[in-house]
Amino acid sequence: MVYIIPVPLRCRGFKKTSMMKNIIIASAMLMALISSCKKNVPDNIQEQVPQGTVLKSGTFVSNGKTTSGTARIVAGENNTVKLVFENFSTGNGPDVRVWLSPNTTATTYLELGALKAVNGTFSYELNSSIDYITNNRVLIWCEDVNLLFGHAVLQ
Repeated sequence: MVYIIPVPLRCRGFKKTSMMKNIIIASAMLMALISSCKKNVPDNIQEQVPQGTVLKSGTFVSNGKTTSGTARIVAGENNTVKLVFENFSTGNGPDVRVWLSPNTTATTYLELGALKAVNGTFSYELNSSIDYITNNRVLIWCEDVNLLFGHAVLQ
């Protein structure tokens, strides 16, 4: 059996106002979410590839975003060691970082900094304290949404 309870006229307006208020709040939250996903990584960088001995290399594979290219550890002049990204490409996103880790779950990692570009060839200098043998996975990680875009295993 269905009971119909009449709502006084004065409450009907209140419900509509309350519903509109909820719609406005939901819309504002949706806009905030969309704007937080702005793409703030530069599109393309083409740096000179450092010359030297390739110590390790790996090919990027996709995880949360289409990712491709090559990662190399290169020992250069004056005992410099660099992580070189060649012909690299990935999706854009907010706060995308480059990490070295022993696994792809990123339970432990060494941060190299913000991703320089979503396309191109560029490098990061590694100081002597960075253990790239143990931390042999290069992770492209979006901090904002806690998402692995792609990774390369250095061998």
